[in-house]
Amino acid sequence: MNRRHIIYKDQFKLYKKGVIMNNTILQLQKNNDNSILNNNNVIFDETISMIGNISYNNITGTITISENGLYVIDWYVAMQSIFGSPSVIFKLISDKGHEFDSNSPNKTGNMNGIAILDVSDAPINISLVNTSNTTVFFSNTIPSKANLRVFYLNSDIADNSRCFALEQFAHVLEQIVNIYQGDSVSIFSNRLATVSGPIHSLYKAPDAESIPMLVLQSEEESFAFNIDKITMLYFPNSIYDDSITYLSPPSPFPQNCDTDQLKNIYNYVTVGDSISVTAGPNTSASGDVHINEYGIIVVADATSTIFMMTPHIFSITVNEEGSFSGQKPILVSTANV
Repeated sequence: MNRRHIIYKDQFKLYKKGVIMNNTILQLQKNNDNSILNNNNVIFDETISMIGNISYNNITGTITISENGLYVIDWYVAMQSIFGSPSVIFKLISDKGHEFDSNSPNKTGNMNGIAILDVSDAPINISLVNTSNTTVFFSNTIPSKANLRVFYLNSDIADNSRCFALEQFAHVLEQIVNIYQGDSVSIFSNRLATVSGPIHSLYKAPDAESIPMLVLQSEEESFAFNIDKITMLYFPNSIYDDSITYLSPPSPFPQNCDTDQLKNIYNYVTVGDSISVTAGPNTSASGDVHINEYGIIVVADATSTIFMMTPHIFSITVNEEGSFSGQKPILVSTANV
């Protein structure tokens, strides 16, 4: 089956968003020759780097990927001129039927392309091919006529640390709805409204993987909440249950700005600290830290419990003068429904 993909320069935003994590496994460069005939492979004469289960044939111009996974391939061609064709077209073509087009109406200058290739039946052979229906002449003003890079995306890259924090919260919620079934809880969010009611259950779509919605159920109606908008859960009359377990962070932790924020908060406070926290537009809480985990801080005393989602924390103050011991954890919000 032929699968055809048109490549746009906007897709280079992948790099700016940090999706491609400096995991280049192949980089090729073309320095020789002045032209390439129609339907010929680009022959890269210099292999700058090659790592892992990938190889390159500098006679045929064929790249062989020998391991399943998700790959990003980008390339550029520096053009001088063409004759008899309205545009320049280069395709990345695989022996499995993939075709990724890059084209330009300009006959002079650089043309860029990028492809996202999901390999599930390795090995696979790919080549960059001139399909312009004419000979393309490379630029004679710069030494590098063309360049191609292959990046490997492992399965951890798409899941950033914010996803881990959500999975941590979901893991805790699965236990909370059983331990505190029917108990009164106030849900504070990064929006203005606060909702209170008996905790009831979790809802997850049949094809959802790990992140549910939290459901409160009263006699009149029920509310379902997207848990990624929840900043705090306040149980005014429920003692913290020490049987609650927490997920260990992935090893290695994905390195991105979300990871830095989780690590900063985790290392800024310790169990036993007396803290004051703000989160959301009108929410603040104070109390002694009972649990400090990546993604969640629990403030609790002998009668009540607050679960704080650390990705939503705006500020933390550690009370250097002593503990709130003996005081009920304080949680204040100016907006309620």
